[in-house]
Amino acid sequence: MTDTPLATPSNPHRQHLFGFLLRRSPLAVVLVGVFMLAAIFGPWLAPHSMTDTNLSAALQGPSATYWLGTDPLGRDVLSRLLGSAQVAAQAFIIVVLIGGVFGTALGLLAGGLGGWLDLVVSRLVEVLQGFPTILVAIVIVALFDPSLTNAMIAVGMAAVPDFARVSRSVAIQLRDREFIQAARGLGAGELRILWSEVLPNMVGPLIVIASFDGAQAVLWEASLSFLGMGVQPPAPSFGSMLREAQGYLAIQPLFAAIVGLAVSGVILGLNLMGDAINDYLDRGGK
Repeated sequence: MTDTPLATPSNPHRQHLFGFLLRRSPLAVVLVGVFMLAAIFGPWLAPHSMTDTNLSAALQGPSATYWLGTDPLGRDVLSRLLGSAQVAAQAFIIVVLIGGVFGTALGLLAGGLGGWLDLVVSRLVEVLQGFPTILVAIVIVALFDPSLTNAMIAVGMAAVPDFARVSRSVAIQLRDREFIQAARGLGAGELRILWSEVLPNMVGPLIVIASFDGAQAVLWEASLSFLGMGVQPPAPSFGSMLREAQGYLAIQPLFAAIVGLAVSGVILGLNLMGDAINDYLDRGGK
């Protein structure tokens, strides 16, 4: 973990992040941009209903009416992909919120205050890391109902250690810096220093972790929905669409290929975006 530069208004390089991303990884910008547009405007962009069936049009190839063809129930693949992008974005948000809020709070307190609290948090993070994500998801789904929220709670818990480790590391690096000592000299309490001085300086690394864990959230959402533990039919999901395509690979392999490329593109874009932002921070925004 490199020392995070102070994010101050006087640093002009901080205004050039988007330009850096375009130069460093234009593919990431395109893939993530398409994903965001589909997630936000999907219901309005969808040319057909996402759930209405039409068995007479089942498993058709791409055409002027159905741009990406139809699924085994005659539903428009493009429309359902747009709905699946919205579900994936919801999974991203749930996991990043759970992992980000709880993990960052634990790591910030542990690294900033140290002592016995640091020891307790470190052991708790190790315990959380020891639970397989799929096992936690099965338990939660068994206790409650299969749904996107319940499945993503399990994935969000698995993301807590990532955020906790990063925030703890940054807090340890910063807690003895000159501006922190100056704040203490002015009489600021430790919790206030953590909130107003330390937390703003770990935003960059946390965004990188959010990008990578968000990509994992999309993958886990697709995996759990494929197994029937996530989004339930007839709602669209990358995973449920792949499960439907599995039985028709010999008849209409293009259906599986289109869905597989879509979910792979989202995950690739988020991972590339995380790499690019990490490079931006390592170069000090240059």
